[in-house]
Amino acid sequence: MKTYILIVVTAVILQSCSSPQQKVELTDTTTIVDSNTPADSVAVEKTNSPIVFKGLYTFGNEVRTFRDCSGNKTVYWVVDSSANLQARYEKTNRFPAYPYESVYAEVKGYLTGKSTMGYASEYENVLVVTDIIKVEPKNFKTECYNYEFIALGNEPFWSVDIIPDEKRIVFKNVGQEKALEFIHKPATVSAGVYRYEATSPGNKKIVVIIRKEKCSDGMSDREYNYSAEVIIDGTTFKGCAIKKGDQFNDQS
Repeated sequence: MKTYILIVVTAVILQSCSSPQQKVELTDTTTIVDSNTPADSVAVEKTNSPIVFKGLYTFGNEVRTFRDCSGNKTVYWVVDSSANLQARYEKTNRFPAYPYESVYAEVKGYLTGKSTMGYASEYENVLVVTDIIKVEPKNFKTECYNYEFIALGNEPFWSVDIIPDEKRIVFKNVGQEKALEFIHKPATVSAGVYRYEATSPGNKKIVVIIRKEKCSDGMSDREYNYSAEVIIDGTTFKGCAIKKGDQFNDQS
């Protein structure tokens, strides 16, 4: 009996050794679902280790995008596997905010190529975010924020961002807790004076006059290269302005 069992075991071992091995390839594939847009379930294949991306993140109805600050400023659709990016966006977005306002973000993640599903299919690549390094309001130093001018003043605190790429001029009055959007039109320029006139979808009008002259905001040691005057709803606001590319010696 013992001899019979030994023969059977030996035969099984020899058969397993002589049988061709089947090659099994394992892929690191994960299905990630964006709970806010059920149509945008994206099957992604992780081919590289996460790297750092720096750019502008925008969140809103049917929008989850990231404009990369490097290279050609590519815009990616975002899949948030960290499950925390939306909360950080909503916490950081500068008050008072306007719809689809972007924030500056540094994240870790990887690209998965073009998706064929939902809103993601409208973009050339998908960025899967695995970790969040920082999220903060954008400012005049933010590299890929392509404003033309940012005007600002105090008493009350207000600002105007002139953003040709987004086809909008945005006025914020912190004291009144409101943000108004106007349809951008190019300025008329004469003798160093830029004059913008724009209308909101609600038919409000804004006039922004920016002059090439030294200006102080009265609250810091910074000296600006431009002054600003904004007229809206019959009220005039005066302050200073920053042109994209302006450099300052201060650290603020």
